[in-house]
Amino acid sequence: MLAANRAMGSSHFFAAALLAACLHSGPAAALTPEQATHVGGSIRELDSKLAKLSESVLNVAAAAPGTFREFTAALGRIVDGTGVRTFENHLALLALSFALTAALVAAFRRATRRYRLAFRSDAYRARGAAGQLGLDTADRVLVAVAGYLLVQLWFDEATHHDLFALALIWAGVRWWIAVLLLEALLRPSLPAFRLIAMGDAVARDIKAIAAVTILIGYTGISVMPVLLRTGLPIPAGQVVVLLQGTLVAAGCALALWRYRASRSAPPRSARLWSAIGATAIVVLWIAWSVSVLLLEFSAYHAFTWSIRIGALAYLVHALLGLSSDARWVVFLQRSITAAALLAIAILLAETWLVDELALVPVAAWGAVRRSLIAAAVTLYAGYVAWRYLHHWTEERLRISVPGLGANTDDEGAPPASRLTTILPMLRILAGVAILVVAVLLALSQLGIEITPLLAGAGVFGLAISFGSQALVRDIVSGIFFMAEDAFRVGEYIDTGRLKGTVERISLRSVRLRHQNGQIHTIPFGQLTSISNFSRDWQTVKFNLRLARDADMEKVRKTIKQLGQEMQKDPELGKELLQPLKLQGVAEIADSALVVRLKFTARPLKPSWVQREALKRIYRVFGEKGIEFASNAITVQSAAPAGTRQEHAAGAAAGAAVDAARQRAAE
Repeated sequence: MLAANRAMGSSHFFAAALLAACLHSGPAAALTPEQATHVGGSIRELDSKLAKLSESVLNVAAAAPGTFREFTAALGRIVDGTGVRTFENHLALLALSFALTAALVAAFRRATRRYRLAFRSDAYRARGAAGQLGLDTADRVLVAVAGYLLVQLWFDEATHHDLFALALIWAGVRWWIAVLLLEALLRPSLPAFRLIAMGDAVARDIKAIAAVTILIGYTGISVMPVLLRTGLPIPAGQVVVLLQGTLVAAGCALALWRYRASRSAPPRSARLWSAIGATAIVVLWIAWSVSVLLLEFSAYHAFTWSIRIGALAYLVHALLGLSSDARWVVFLQRSITAAALLAIAILLAETWLVDELALVPVAAWGAVRRSLIAAAVTLYAGYVAWRYLHHWTEERLRISVPGLGANTDDEGAPPASRLTTILPMLRILAGVAILVVAVLLALSQLGIEITPLLAGAGVFGLAISFGSQALVRDIVSGIFFMAEDAFRVGEYIDTGRLKGTVERISLRSVRLRHQNGQIHTIPFGQLTSISNFSRDWQTVKFNLRLARDADMEKVRKTIKQLGQEMQKDPELGKELLQPLKLQGVAEIADSALVVRLKFTARPLKPSWVQREALKRIYRVFGEKGIEFASNAITVQSAAPAGTRQEHAAGAAAGAAVDAARQRAAE
């Protein structure tokens, strides 16, 4: 029993519980010389346990044939026992207690029906499921308080009748509390809040099987001490409890088979959970059987508490993920999982290192436990800090990067802020710092001297800095580029040889996405000069070729009016900083009058603004009668005078011949 209490007291759930245990642990007792030299446990202790197990198996096998007779005799002694009230009166009071408790639960559920309906219809399913779970928990607390009051009122004597009734009441209360976890996970009547994927019929079947199995287990555990007190031999009691454990394991296996046969989950997930469930059933059955034979339940309690911690962690994990898969939900889920794993690890370490294998003396375990808890809390705090840092930076690094086939001029993403640009570099540096500090602190709390590690790390870092000059140059150059705010994620830059949109910045390089889709990765040390096309504003100048006889005053007024209209446009007006205007004649060509136009716009989409301006210019110039230059070539020639006379005489002679032919035909 003391070993069981130690195992139950060591189950620290989540980081707060671990920290509280660390702060409130008492000082370890002084060690004797024998305990101080007790290193690695004792082979004799293991031999004694094996011998005790073998002897207990023989005793149980010998007692098995007469177990039923001894069991019925013990029940008969309970029935025939004497007290203030008869056994029949106790049974009546017991039935009345269960009836009053059931009526109290029904009244409570009727009083809270409005809240239950509100939680069921809550659009945010996680909040609705948590509210429903809270009401169910209040239901169990009410039952526990009622059971305590009824025991104090009717069954406060130490007779066999009272102890038997007390055992049955507390078995019912513990069963009702255990069913809370089944109800929260399966929800047969509330599919929207179900945390394990399965159909309604499967959920009802599994809940019924598991509820009956748990009732058998708690009833046997509660009644067996009363039977032993009435004279039931220990070997016969061991036979009964072993049969009870086998029956409970069979019920769990039946529920697992029902889940696997329903094909409710994806095949891979079903195989995984089936394998985990089958392993847990076998391990628990073996631990229970060995514990019953040895009458030492530390290992069994360690396994059962590990399963409870894991189940509670899964419950919270699934509740958080009911309504959202946001990053902050994933952050909380992973933090809860890490805390549960640390708590289970410390619980199993105490069970096996102290209670089972005796590798650590009981007197020395207090100091060891404090060190383990302190190291676990440190590692957990480092993990949470890293996960929070990763979550916080990811929220700010998610920007829209144009994909394949996207029009980057029309759908350009705004450049990132300066903080967002340097976040990847800061995240790497902060992550390394968190990892190093957490590991070193954990090692120091475990009693390991970290001064040589710090000195060795300094020498190792110095060797790396001398041997990797190019890497150091890249990192240092990147730090100065970021300090000078030369470019940011999402900006379009030209490095002299390569150009593109800054897509990612790491500790030693920058990645550019060319407008045609290629990716360029350039170390910071190879960047000499950078042209940034995405800062503040851009002035775009372009030429138009007009006809030689175009009216320049008319062109100027038309362009001015067009620029004002563009500024009033709800979309173009947001991009334009200065309106479209005519700068003047840039060139007088052979067949055209070349004029220059300009506008100033935000650097995000200047090409789109220019295309919109050209489209409007073409339409308005057509309406105003302003012609663009033509590429047609006009050829003019001047013939000599003699040649002109010869051509005229030839034409006259040809006309006379045609007239004579016409008269002859008539």
